[in-house]
Amino acid sequence: MNKTRLNYWLDLVIALAFGLSALSGLPFLFMGSGGYQGGRNPAHLQAWLGLARDTWSDLHTLFSLVLIAGVVFHLILHWKWIVCVTKEMFKPRPRESRAVEACPVHE
Repeated sequence: MNKTRLNYWLDLVIALAFGLSALSGLPFLFMGSGGYQGGRNPAHLQAWLGLARDTWSDLHTLFSLVLIAGVVFHLILHWKWIVCVTKEMFKPRPRESRAVEACPVHE
């Protein structure tokens, strides 16, 4: 698999994981605080879309971990470019030469 195709699929996984993580976080806005709380929380067994709070929490955690792994892999995949651009940004040089692209996009 070439790097462009790998990058496309990785970005797609990151985007899907972000969307699913955001959507799975929404029930926490509507379900109130979690836990039994010694009987002071009558909504502790409340379900949203047929799933309990603990299930939403597990899904949210899973999607977030996939998102984190995708971003870490994305950074590893582009590490040489990140280092190159960082060096170029902090290298002192005349203004007119800044427009030249010094770091290759594709390796």
